[in-house]
Amino acid sequence: MELNRFKKNIAVILSVALALLISFIIILFVSDEPLNALKAFILGPFSTSRRFGNLIEKTIPLIFTGLAASVMFQAKQFSLIADGAFVIGGLVATILALKLNLPPILTILIIFIMSSIAGGACALIPAYLKSRWKTNEFVVSMMMNSILQLFALYILLNVIRDPNSGFVASFLIPEKYHLPILIPGTRIHFGLIIAPIVTILAYIMIYKTKLGYNIRMVGFNPNFALYSGAKLSFIIFIVQIIGGIVAGLGGAVEILGMYDRYQWQTSPGLGFDGMTVAILASNNPLMVPLGALFIAYIRTGADVMARTSEVPNEMVYIIQGLVMIFITANLLVSLLKDRKINRNMNTQVANGASEGGNNGTAI
Repeated sequence: MELNRFKKNIAVILSVALALLISFIIILFVSDEPLNALKAFILGPFSTSRRFGNLIEKTIPLIFTGLAASVMFQAKQFSLIADGAFVIGGLVATILALKLNLPPILTILIIFIMSSIAGGACALIPAYLKSRWKTNEFVVSMMMNSILQLFALYILLNVIRDPNSGFVASFLIPEKYHLPILIPGTRIHFGLIIAPIVTILAYIMIYKTKLGYNIRMVGFNPNFALYSGAKLSFIIFIVQIIGGIVAGLGGAVEILGMYDRYQWQTSPGLGFDGMTVAILASNNPLMVPLGALFIAYIRTGADVMARTSEVPNEMVYIIQGLVMIFITANLLVSLLKDRKINRNMNTQVANGASEGGNNGTAI
C-alpha cells in the first residue's frame, strides 16, 4: 500500500514537472523576452510581501475545496457539490453575521457550525439519489450547483443587498466578525490556522478510523467492502455529506477572512479547482495543502507575468490542463491495474461464498 502511494506521488511530481517544462517551452516561443517572463512567473509570487500574501490568500480556500473533493474521491464519489456548498457556506456566513448580535467569538463559532451544516445539506440530494438509486452523482451535483448558485443570487438581490452600495453586494459585514489578520501588510487571515486543523482531522478520519477504512475500501473495491460488512449505501451517502460540510466551512472562512460584503454573483469556481487539488494530492488529505499551494503559486506567478510581460495569464490554464492530462493518463493505467486486481478479488470472494454454501449443503 505504501509502495503504491509512493509511486502515485512520484507520478504526480513527474506530471507536474513535464507540464511546467512544456509550458516554459511555449513561453519561449510566444514571448519577446522569455527569460524575463519566466523570471516573473517563477519568482514573482515571492518578489513582494503583497504578492506573497496573494499566494497564501489563494491557497486557503483551495485547501478546503481540495479536502472536500479528496474525501469524496476516496470512495470514488466524483461529486462536484463542493462548488455549490462553498457558495452557500459563504452566503449563510454573511446572513448570520448581519443578523446575530452576540460576542464575536461566539458568533464566529456559530457561523462556522451553521455554514458547515448548510454545506452538508447541499449534498443531501445527490448523496441520497446515488445511495438509493445509484444515479450519477457527477451529473446530479452539477445540476444542483446551478440551483444553489441561482438561489444564492436570489437571496443576494432580494434579501441582503445594500441599495447604497455602488455595486451588487450585501450590507457590510460588521468588522468585529472578520477573521484576524496574521501578517500585517497582507490579508493573510486566521483561516491559515483553521485549514491545517481541518486537514489533520480529515487525515485522521480517513486513515485512523473505521469509517475511513470503510470509505477507502468502498473506493478500492465496492463488492469486497460489501462482503466485508461495510454498509455501502451509508458510506456513499455520508462521504458526500462530509465533503459538503468541509466546503461549506471553507466558504464561511473565505467570506469572513477576505470580504467585507457578500458579492458572489457567480460561483468563484473553487469547487472545480478543488478537484484538481485533490488529484494532485492523490486524494491524501495531508498532501492537499501542497496541491493547493501549487495551484495558487502558478496562478499568482501567471498574474505577475501577465502584468510584466506580453504573456497572458491564461497560461495558467494551459499548465493546469497539461497537468490534468498527464495525471489522468497515469490514473487510467492505475485504474486498469486496479480493475484486474478487483476482478481477481471478486472471483475469490465468490468462490469462497460458493464453497461455504456447498459445505453448508453437505452438512
